[in-house]
Amino acid sequence: MSKSSPLSDPDIISDPYPVYAALAEREPVHWCEGLNAWAVMKYADCADGLKDPRLKAERMEEILDVKFPGHSLPPDSIYHRFTKNVMMYTDPPRHDALRRSTRAGFTRAAHEHYSHVIERVAQELVAAIPRGAKEIDAVSALAAKLPVSAAVHAFGVPEEDLDFVIPRVDALMTYWSGPQAQPVALDRLIEHLEDLHVYSLELLQGKRGRVLPETVIARLAADQQSHADCTPEQTVHQIVLLLTALFAPTTPGSLSSGMLSFATNQDQIDRFLADRACVDNTANEVVRYNASNQFTWRAAATAIDMGGVRIEKGQSVALFLGAANRDPHVFERPDAFDLDRRNSGRHLSFGAGPHSCLGRQIAGLELKWFFVALFARFPGIHLAGEPTWNSNLEFRSLRSLPLVLG
Repeated sequence: MSKSSPLSDPDIISDPYPVYAALAEREPVHWCEGLNAWAVMKYADCADGLKDPRLKAERMEEILDVKFPGHSLPPDSIYHRFTKNVMMYTDPPRHDALRRSTRAGFTRAAHEHYSHVIERVAQELVAAIPRGAKEIDAVSALAAKLPVSAAVHAFGVPEEDLDFVIPRVDALMTYWSGPQAQPVALDRLIEHLEDLHVYSLELLQGKRGRVLPETVIARLAADQQSHADCTPEQTVHQIVLLLTALFAPTTPGSLSSGMLSFATNQDQIDRFLADRACVDNTANEVVRYNASNQFTWRAAATAIDMGGVRIEKGQSVALFLGAANRDPHVFERPDAFDLDRRNSGRHLSFGAGPHSCLGRQIAGLELKWFFVALFARFPGIHLAGEPTWNSNLEFRSLRSLPLVLG
């Protein structure tokens, strides 16, 4: 095992891609002590790892030991009950049954409805910027707000419950803090997870705020009795997973990094405005070029060889999707932001195989309609100062993005 990994250096967060490229050439599968896991850097290895049943998605016992070494939780802890009963952290056949139980919220007709809702939400958000405004912090003014509005109007989180839900999700998301010390104690995280489960049960029972009709949560609630292979408790777990995903840094991170990409590549704004195909490719290229979720976890169900390295049973594996998305063997000129790129859709930011992100289409709609609305009013955005990044490599996101609106 390597003695040190540059992935543990917080100074790389503003631009980790040169480090990724050097590691992919020198040591594409290497031990990262800050993650207590094997870091995988090449596209082919990451793509295979996402689909390989020997790398199990049911990995949260191993991740608990990575995040809080020496700590254990009883089998009936909400941590284990939750992580063993949601799509993201389970393998077939349980994963397949859980995924089937959510289909009502993600049909073609449902997505058509969500598209109209998100288009309207994006237009209203951009229209709310005051007339005469010349500079904004695009993170607080735009990127942080769009996913919250979409959570209410497309997903169905009651607006009156946001002050309860968001702080608890924010605390839980610190669990995925990358190669740095845990900022929130484990017992506090468990308390927040319990709170979200009680909330989700009461939401399904109609005891909390009003869920808007035709939203994801409304459709899932109406359909929950039709799945004999999914228990009511598992339905609650899926709602908690949905809440966590909705208010995670992923969409705000991709929106803000997307604005940064356009602001520093203004020729791509011209391409966006000139070519509908470029509009339709925007979400794929934004998340390929600079997605928020830089890596995802798996655990070895058996000893395997990857990239010429032996990974022992039970060891954790961090698949660096951000590195895979810049692999020159797959993407020509990978460090260029290019809406004309023909294979942007091969990015791995939403996973691949059976665990491909269920909400990827909605995330794509948020990115697409946001930039349609933004450039319809402000086609000349450019930087007004240096952007600043948060300190988390795992879910990489901007803290501040000063923009001149133009």
